[in-house]
Order: sequence, then C-alpha cells, then structure tokens
Amino acid sequence: MIIEIKGTQFINKGAELMLYAILEQIKLRWPDAEIALRPSSHSPYLKRAKVGAWQKLSLHKHIVDINWLTYYFPSKLKSFLKGFGIVTEADIDCVLDASGFAYGDQWPIRQLTHTSKEITRFHKNRKPYILLPQALGPFTEPQLTRSVKQHWAKAALIFARDKVSFNHIHKCFGESENLTNLHLMPDFTNLVKGLAVGLENTKQTVLFIPNSKMISAKNNRRDWVEHYVDMMASYCVDVDSLGYIPVLLNHDGDKDHELCLSIAKHANLPIRIVKIDDPLQVKGLIGEVAAVISSRFHGCVSALSQGIPCIGTSWSHKYEALFEDYNQQAYLISHPNIDNRLQMNKFLAADYADVCRTNPAIDQLKLKSQQMWDLVFDKVKNIHE
Repeated sequence: MIIEIKGTQFINKGAELMLYAILEQIKLRWPDAEIALRPSSHSPYLKRAKVGAWQKLSLHKHIVDINWLTYYFPSKLKSFLKGFGIVTEADIDCVLDASGFAYGDQWPIRQLTHTSKEITRFHKNRKPYILLPQALGPFTEPQLTRSVKQHWAKAALIFARDKVSFNHIHKCFGESENLTNLHLMPDFTNLVKGLAVGLENTKQTVLFIPNSKMISAKNNRRDWVEHYVDMMASYCVDVDSLGYIPVLLNHDGDKDHELCLSIAKHANLPIRIVKIDDPLQVKGLIGEVAAVISSRFHGCVSALSQGIPCIGTSWSHKYEALFEDYNQQAYLISHPNIDNRLQMNKFLAADYADVCRTNPAIDQLKLKSQQMWDLVFDKVKNIHE
C-alpha cells in the first residue's frame, strides 16, 4: 500500500513534526506500507529521500488539474516512472491530508477546489481520502461553500481540530445534514516524544518562538502588525530582569529569522537565536526549558502537551481553541496590549509550573489522538479488505 502524506513540509517545523507523527503511526500499524510526498521548494528531494518517500507526480498548475489522466496510464509507463522513484495519483492507495490550516477564506480558492476534486476522484476509485485534524474555514466565499458541499461528504474521514472548524464545515452543508465522516479531534503531534538537545542552562531559559504571520497580510487582527515586535521584545526584557535567559527559536525559515533579529534589536539585549533542523529536537528543547512564549501553533502544542508553562499569541481561531482544550485561556494573548502585559513573575512561579505539569487535559487529549488514529486505521482497513 502506498500512502500519500499531503500538506507537510521540511521548513516549517510544525508541519515537519506532523509528518514524523504520521510516520510513527504508520510504522506501528502498517510496517509494510510505503509513503509518497509531493515535491516543492519546502520539500526538497534529499529531505524526501531521507524518509524513504516516493515522489508524487502532480499534474496540476494553477486552475488546471489533469491528474485524472493517470488512471489511464498504461502499466508499462507507470513501471517506467517508478524506476525513477515517481508515482502518480493512480498508484496512491490512500491520502492522509495534514495541511494544518490551508482551507478557508484566507487561502487561494484553487487550493480548496483542487482538494475537493481529488476527494471525489478518490471516492470514485474506492480509495480513502482522510483529512487529519486541522483548522478549517471560515468558508464565506460562495465558491468555497459550494465546493465543500459538493465534494467533502465523499471524504473517508474529516477531522476538525476545534469546534469553530467543525461548525464551519457543518455550516457549508446545513445544520440538518448528518455528516457521519466528520469528527472533532485535537492536534495529533501531542503523541510524539521529543529528542534531547542539551542546550545549556535550560531550566533558566524562556524560549521565544516568533511567527512572521503575526505581522503579515494574512493576519486580520491588524493591531498586531504595529505592536507585535515591541510586545515580544518587552517580554524578553521582563524575563531577563527576573534572572531568566531569553532565547529566540527560529521555527520557520528566513522570515522568522528576520523577525528574531528585529525582536532582539528592540529588546536591546544579547539574545541568542537558535535554529534546529530536527523537529523532534525542537520538541525536545521545548520540553526542557522553564517556559515558552510562542506565536507558532505547534510551538504552543509542544509546550502545553509536555506540561511546560506557555504564553501564546493568536492570529487565528485555532489558538483560542487550543488554549481552551488545555484550560489555559488566561495565558493566550488574542490582541496586543502594551500597557497590560501578563506578569512574568506569576507565569514563571514554581506553583504555576506544577499546575502545568499536572494538567489533566494532557492525558485526556493524548487519549483522543489515539482514538483518532484508531478511526483512521479502521476506516482504511474496511475499504482495502
């Protein structure tokens, strides 16, 4: 069986962590399965080769999609392509879509319409297309709503990562529609164990994880654009004044690196900037430090799921939902307020660290992630056997 893992990449460490989380579960339950990944600038050949992936040939560009032709390719042509490590849609037996946050008003319409047509083709050919837990919507554009309503009921499973996303999907179909393939499940990277990094003085370190999207055009909360860098810099100063070491982590390439430099400059402190290639080590580092202040979703997940005190900054409903799942709403900043910052002395206090470590939501959400994978593997088993 060849499983395509869609929506992951190797630059954004959260997206790469999702890839490793999926690979871990495939190895546990389908040790003989093979995987396929689509090539892109963020998913280069050597990285894909390292995880043993076939290269998925995608015959679409902008609004043109002719992947349906691959079902008519002769066997000799498909064998020839496989000789070069290339598989087509017709060779794929199952898709696990881990796009994270890629379908809704904020993204190009063609992104969703391509996926919708792919879902229908897979359904027609009795192959499961599964949307793993992710943020979805809103879908206010009529074209998006029509596409979801026409195609997404044919997906084998849809996992919304939060109630808002769940309701966005239901709204496309109408509240009376009984969608048996739609489920509410948390982010599944909470099951992955991190690898130790060995950074010095970790117990006195507060890890800052910036996000360039906080100041991008995609952020509809425009007050962040003006205040984000100053606010993060002010928290670095607060942390330093309490005797802790602020460290900036570049979680997502060049744009985040420039943001790290800007925050350090505004704080006027010699702040170390670290970049770690292995996402498992990124999670390991997050689990070692005293606390985390993160604008990256999976930075927040990796902290909260390991019982590490975490302040989050939000540019999307997915952050509000995440902090609600872990009952940590008081430590999410939805809008910047320079004059009313969270108090670092309370955030870094030993009693609050104990609260985080013993948070019952950690085990509850891990159990839900296990249940999600049970549903995935049962669904695929029922279709292929």
